[in-house]
Amino acid sequence: MKILQVAHSFPPFTTAGTEIYTYNLSCELARRHNLFVFHRINDLEKEEYALEHYSLDGFKACTINNTFRKYKSFEATYKNDAVAEKFGFILDQIKPDIVHVQHLLYLSTRIVEEMEKRNIPIVFTLHDYWLICPQGQLLKNNMKICNGENNSECMQCIAHQLNIKKNVFNTYYFLKKIMPEALFQLIKNIYLTYGKFSLNKKINLIEERITYIKGICSRVDLFISPSQFLRKKFIEFGIPQNKIIFSRYGFNLDSFKDVKKQPSAKLRFGFIGNLLPAKGVHVLINAFNKIKDDKAELRIYGEEISYKSKLGCYLSSIKKLAKNKNIKFMGGFDNRNAVNVFNEIDVLIVPSIWYENSPLVIKEAFACKTAVIASRTGGILELIEDGRNGFLFEPNNADDLYRKINLIIKNHCSIEEIKQNIKPPKSIEENAQELGNIYEDLLKDVKTF
Repeated sequence: MKILQVAHSFPPFTTAGTEIYTYNLSCELARRHNLFVFHRINDLEKEEYALEHYSLDGFKACTINNTFRKYKSFEATYKNDAVAEKFGFILDQIKPDIVHVQHLLYLSTRIVEEMEKRNIPIVFTLHDYWLICPQGQLLKNNMKICNGENNSECMQCIAHQLNIKKNVFNTYYFLKKIMPEALFQLIKNIYLTYGKFSLNKKINLIEERITYIKGICSRVDLFISPSQFLRKKFIEFGIPQNKIIFSRYGFNLDSFKDVKKQPSAKLRFGFIGNLLPAKGVHVLINAFNKIKDDKAELRIYGEEISYKSKLGCYLSSIKKLAKNKNIKFMGGFDNRNAVNVFNEIDVLIVPSIWYENSPLVIKEAFACKTAVIASRTGGILELIEDGRNGFLFEPNNADDLYRKINLIIKNHCSIEEIKQNIKPPKSIEENAQELGNIYEDLLKDVKTF
């Protein structure tokens, strides 16, 4: 079978969780099938939309360079004709039997139309909420959960993409709050008439994105959701129940077979992941600042990503927030060698404040027999049973997290007992076999049709 995997990025260019999963899956599928990978890169020194072919670990890959240098509109963030045209060219070269989309961020939803034109079955794994939310996380700028139903709130999150200045929002909502509705509508209509207040146009852009993507979703043959929580969200979005199945991620368990905890006089808590506000590292630091026991240590592993927010640079802000001398910033790491990080911690903490799908890092911890404390949000509740194979705390609640950390430090909860209840995750071999069966079933349907 000739299979094409499509991703927003790929190792060695980036090594975040979704990329590592796609790489491991590609390696395993390549043992059984003829596999190709198409993914985006971001290289300012190369021509925009240039294609480059290379070989890696038993399969062939093709990159497309998209730096957004030619970005001219909000639509181009999700519907890029140039990317779609190049992808169509690759489809005609490779002639895959089936295409499995892992993510379309930085690519183009139009590539789904290119596949449909050629009658190629499409499988799409959902890793986050990008099809629903342009930011991908259903999280507002104020770090509050969003239900994805208010387009005016969408505008505030993506004002930089819509080219709307912040003072326009402030004026709009201030007037709406203090004025009688009739007077507000009159003033609004005057501004609209003279083209000086285009909020309605911006709302239309967001509505157009939703409508268009729903149409794209209708062209996909099968969606795969790694959590029941995410599946429910996308059914609410409009994907028919019979077109979206639940299936957990698979892992390269061989990469964790050398786990051997390094001895330490301290109890080592750890965060592993990108340093972004949605990951809740600030909540974790606030909680650990309360810990007085010098026998406990917090190690933060993650890329030093500059994330511009109301706090300025997120990394700088959390470093300033860290008052406890036992909080250590360990820097970035290669996710392909995550076992080396797990060898240096005793308890993983996942303090996310967004609706997590099915965090790969939790299952990696399980593969390493490492206890986990995680926020009670999204698909995390499907992975951790509080007090049995891990611990849960209320999201965005530093006090509750502190209590869970302190419970372990004071040995009121035995880590060793928790470890006994941890089950290993699904292997990538099993995952690849499942997907192979899914691909074959879809191909049979196409031939029958």
